[in-house]
Amino acid sequence: MTSPGTTNPPVIFGRYQVHEALGETRLAVVYKATDLRLQRPVFVHLLRKSLLGNEQKRQQFLAEAAQSARRSHPVFLEVFDSGESNGRPFLITEAAEGRPLYGIGALSVAQALSIVRQVADAIALCQRQRSPELPMGLYHPPISSANLLLVGDNQVKLVESWLLAPALVPADLAYYRAPELSTGQAAQPASVVYALGILLFELITGQRPIHGEDAKTTALAHLTQSVPSLSQVRPTMYVPSLDDLIAQATACEPGQRFADAQVFGSAINNLWHQLTVPTRRLSVNRPEVAQVALPVPERTATPVGSTNSVGTPATSRLRDRFSQAITAAFDIDQFRRQDRRRSLTGWLIMVLLLLAVAFGSYWAVTWAFDRLNLSAPSLPELPAWQWPDLNLAGQNTPELYVVNINEGLNLRSAPNTRPETIVMVVPNGTVVRKLEGPVMADNIPWLKVQFELNGQVIEGWMSMNYLRRQQ
Repeated sequence: MTSPGTTNPPVIFGRYQVHEALGETRLAVVYKATDLRLQRPVFVHLLRKSLLGNEQKRQQFLAEAAQSARRSHPVFLEVFDSGESNGRPFLITEAAEGRPLYGIGALSVAQALSIVRQVADAIALCQRQRSPELPMGLYHPPISSANLLLVGDNQVKLVESWLLAPALVPADLAYYRAPELSTGQAAQPASVVYALGILLFELITGQRPIHGEDAKTTALAHLTQSVPSLSQVRPTMYVPSLDDLIAQATACEPGQRFADAQVFGSAINNLWHQLTVPTRRLSVNRPEVAQVALPVPERTATPVGSTNSVGTPATSRLRDRFSQAITAAFDIDQFRRQDRRRSLTGWLIMVLLLLAVAFGSYWAVTWAFDRLNLSAPSLPELPAWQWPDLNLAGQNTPELYVVNINEGLNLRSAPNTRPETIVMVVPNGTVVRKLEGPVMADNIPWLKVQFELNGQVIEGWMSMNYLRRQQ
């Protein structure tokens, strides 16, 4: 123990030097500390003093600590030690520094699927330990974006709710509460799938889909409200297979959802493979939806302490190939524009040379006859010359724009936001040429554009909000 009168942080259990309190969960106070024996940062979880006389809460803390020690997954904090000291239960885990996902805004489809796949894999590990004594499997922290720390490139840690004030925790968890729990039914594996589906929607759109005035009304709202389609929140997004996945995960009846977290994780993998399959060539008469290749997620996250993020090598290779494809398409367009400019310049030079030869010949013949005092034949007068008008219709420098949204931009048959006008999704980075516009519709400026993709020339309308002018 530290000596009286010193300002050094206190040392508890003769080993852990406490630095600061991070917050409270429903059972514990969480401290940031240093393990003096092993010289590493740790989190110390102590049963709250107000619960020391509550035997039921004491046994619950000990049971959850024991179950936490039985699970091992990169998404969960690794348990180093647990027990009781001076009648107070404690739990020692690894320390994790990161930013909560709550309020982080909309993520890309690739990021959101990668994160939820990690969490689903961790929950599946717990659910595989189901037994008559543990009908839901091993204990795990509740699903919430406020409980997920982003600790690396798409790598997360699921922790207890100490990042929020205790009074705010019920309202936060109500956003993920499955409908059957509000009708008095017991929790089941599909209840967690519901929370994972809500989390996936939130990460993609930046919004929680079900709302109420307080914790109670929000929980009851899951009985009457349904999760909207992604395009209702992000009009430029049109991925029907992803909408179907979220709709099944968040179905009101548990029997209509994925059975458990493992089945849901497999469905995410299947969707990912569908999104990464190359699409067929576009048809001029019937264009199909072009989908951007997404990096395939690793089934296991990067171990703690590794400097590589989840799936980085595969991600880099796929991103490189995609970038090369986009760059190649752009270079072809640039080459064609340069080729047209070179052709026009060549014609102008040839015309100027012919004119110079004609003027030179006319002047030479006239000078020769004058020097020889010969009667010059009547030569035809040259017509009055005017520079040609090079500003021909359709030959002005075109306005070029670049699609500037990661998920790709919807191409529409008409300038409006109605779903039936969506023709296809144009990949991010595609160079398009302005034909008409801008036209205002649904409070959005629209341009009619033309571009070439997979050897086909395609026209349609795009929102200017996601087009960047190419200088």
